[in-house]
Amino acid sequence: MKLKNFFVLLIFSTLSVCLSAQDVVVLGAPGQEGELASPRGIHEGPDGNIYVYDEADAFIKVYSPQGQFLRKMGGEGQGPGEIQRRDGVSFGFTRDGKLFFTEYFRGHRWITLLELDGELAKVIKIDLSGSFGIGDAVALDNGSFLAEFHFLGEPEQRKDYFLYKSPIKLLRLDPEGKVVAEIRAAEHRTRISFIPDGADSPIPFVPVFAWCLHKGQIVLFSEGLSPSLEAIDLDGKPLPEIRTELHKPQKVRDKDLDRWREERKRSMMERNPGWWHRSGRVVEKYTKSIYEFRPLLGGLESTPEDRVLVSGAWDIDRQTHDCWLIDISGKVVAKLSQVQGRITLTRGFVFGVTSDPIGNVAVKWFKRLGNEKDDFLGSARLLQR
Repeated sequence: MKLKNFFVLLIFSTLSVCLSAQDVVVLGAPGQEGELASPRGIHEGPDGNIYVYDEADAFIKVYSPQGQFLRKMGGEGQGPGEIQRRDGVSFGFTRDGKLFFTEYFRGHRWITLLELDGELAKVIKIDLSGSFGIGDAVALDNGSFLAEFHFLGEPEQRKDYFLYKSPIKLLRLDPEGKVVAEIRAAEHRTRISFIPDGADSPIPFVPVFAWCLHKGQIVLFSEGLSPSLEAIDLDGKPLPEIRTELHKPQKVRDKDLDRWREERKRSMMERNPGWWHRSGRVVEKYTKSIYEFRPLLGGLESTPEDRVLVSGAWDIDRQTHDCWLIDISGKVVAKLSQVQGRITLTRGFVFGVTSDPIGNVAVKWFKRLGNEKDDFLGSARLLQR
């Protein structure tokens, strides 16, 4: 063994011994092997290792339970097993222990399955026509999937601008990629433009399309416009809703739109003044919100103990959001206020992702002690900058 490799092994061996269950560790720190520049998805694999998708280089990076970088898989490319569109990837694991990933518009039109060593297992081509992208997916039993499909919508003309529709469908696929059932669908107006075919800008306060799979059998869904969660079975049949203890959404105020227009102008003038004067000024025409309420949440995530981690909508003024841990009856088990990043709970770890004012992202984690409520509340220290 080379002397350099011996000392690297010694360092990580010492690290694994010294780490207590609640020590905070930075994963993929700058300058280290396996550095994470733009992490997106984080999962604990069936082998107990940590898997993180890094949008910066289109690799899914694998780390040991002690945080040691092991290998990477995927990477940017056109072929099977590679990632065609790096900024639109979601991934997870199948019930038989394979890693799968999906891609958004202009990415591959299939679901890619890899062995945990990175070797290509197969691709599942989607039996759908037209242009689409997959925003998220989870694996079900027997090789089937739930997948969130985004489609191109038709522009809607107003007096002196166009609004773009964004159709979304949550579909259940069989192992061959054929659609078996439509679970939930929505079509909201999401963008604005002077013309019907591009140069568009997002509009604010669009309802969300948030969902998670509960106990492998029930889909919990919300558009963020009610404190209740919809419950839907895997055939698309509505079940009794879950009434939570969350607050009701707030109405959109004129000053909310004023703030949004000012922020859009400031942002675009800093990045591309020419684009702002040619196309971006269309937002000045959007003086009345087509949505009455501001969504109260931004995401739903199932936890290992069959609770639901609810991420609140982002507060622009405070640059934070609230997070709740709720049980299936809708009762709030615990709450974190003014969180400055995102939290993920897995069987063995708690992850926190933060970014500093200039955009540097950090992934921090600690090993779970086993009490989900305490581990959730303890995640607050991961999000301290």
